[in-house]
Amino acid sequence: MEPLLLNHTSALYAKYVSDLACGERALSVFKMHEFIDELAENSLLLTDFNWDDWYHNSHLVDRPEYIADASLHECQLLLTAMTRLEQFSPGVMDNMRRSGVLLAIMERFNSLSLKLTA
Repeated sequence: MEPLLLNHTSALYAKYVSDLACGERALSVFKMHEFIDELAENSLLLTDFNWDDWYHNSHLVDRPEYIADASLHECQLLLTAMTRLEQFSPGVMDNMRRSGVLLAIMERFNSLSLKLTA
């Protein structure tokens, strides 16, 4: 992970950890779009996206604990797919938040960045 990306992931984790926590309360559409915009601004979404890759890794969203061992690329792949699906089916991102997937991805980003600083 590049040092610049390292700083962004830690800052995003700190900023959004409480918003992404599991729970039945809905996250505002504005806050979710702000999160998605920051993912894009911080180069955490893939520009070269392949739906076949998503299909082969989509099992990771079945159980958030699977994400604890995901690679940086796998995390970016999941987020990219979810943000693209959100454009056509609003609520996908909030469903992923409620199931713990978004928080697990951000925790994994944070974990990867902390490993690189150690």
